[in-house]
Amino acid sequence: MKKLILASLFAFASIVTILTGCGEEIVTNNPVLSTKGIYVLYEGSFGQPQSYDYGFINTDSNVVKPNVYQNSNGGAALNAYPNGMQLIGGQLFIVSQGNFGLAGTIYKIDAGTNQLISTKNFGTNPYNLVTATNGSFYVTNTASDYVSVLDNNLNVITDSIRVGFNPSDLVSYGNYVYVAKQSYTFENSLAVIDITNNSVQKMFFNTPPVSVEITENRVHVSTYSGKTIYSIVQQLNTIIDSTKLNISEPAIGTIVAMSNRIMFVLGVPDTAFGYNIGKRIYKVDLETKTVDPSFNIVFTGNDDSYGISYNPLESRLYVANSKSGSGNGEIRVYDNSGNLITTYPDIGGKFPKRIVFKTS
Repeated sequence: MKKLILASLFAFASIVTILTGCGEEIVTNNPVLSTKGIYVLYEGSFGQPQSYDYGFINTDSNVVKPNVYQNSNGGAALNAYPNGMQLIGGQLFIVSQGNFGLAGTIYKIDAGTNQLISTKNFGTNPYNLVTATNGSFYVTNTASDYVSVLDNNLNVITDSIRVGFNPSDLVSYGNYVYVAKQSYTFENSLAVIDITNNSVQKMFFNTPPVSVEITENRVHVSTYSGKTIYSIVQQLNTIIDSTKLNISEPAIGTIVAMSNRIMFVLGVPDTAFGYNIGKRIYKVDLETKTVDPSFNIVFTGNDDSYGISYNPLESRLYVANSKSGSGNGEIRVYDNSGNLITTYPDIGGKFPKRIVFKTS
């Protein structure tokens, strides 16, 4: 489940899947209606279609609806390894990587009924997407070195903006799209795409820039084993500050903003295979350059943090626990001080990664 880290293993899994079939029964229930709540995209286990899908948590009733895409589309499964999700108005967009080294798939889904509107195969293992201020989708192709640009109707506008190998997560701010890299990349660059002409500027670091986040007039980048968060002035694309984390883990991963100065940071305990899975979440003040000693979200045993997201409207931190793939994942919800508020113990599939909030 480690984001196509070992291509040979992925290819082998693909062959086994072709020979043996998926081996799981696909559900075929009625369409799920999404009102106010939370979409949870789970990456799943390759060759087990029922384990990769998305769930929906109704936050008014606290009811969890698993395998929403399959239930709402006659049992049809998403392509393997869905990793990117974005909600735009009444439409939900999902990208799935598919088989290693081949095209993946983007889905345009009605966010109310969860029924498919349209779909398109494209790219080379498309990983994540963001909507730029020009209205276009910018999509990273993580098994290659480029970003694709699509319009809202899933037409490919620009096939390949070269940004360096293993592009992963990305954000849009002003006239720029900022592209981070996978932790196992061999090019430690943050790519900055000028969306007015799709030209690329690169900023290089000593270790992979694995996560990127935005606050007011700032872009923040976390460097993996460098354990440093760099702050960039958006207008000039110039580094103006950095915060080195003195923590026990050998690396840091995903960062999400609580405010303009406070970040939640994933502590990564195992870098042997370029893993980006957390066992601890830190609360960091970028202004004072300190780690809050009273904030204590720690995972033990099979539990981990496979993905984190912050909802500023609720002042809540949502953590996706993959349970190391030992079973279906769960979602844990914390307040700003790290106190556990609630747990959704089974969201229906394995390796939950992305969390998107639907406010109505």
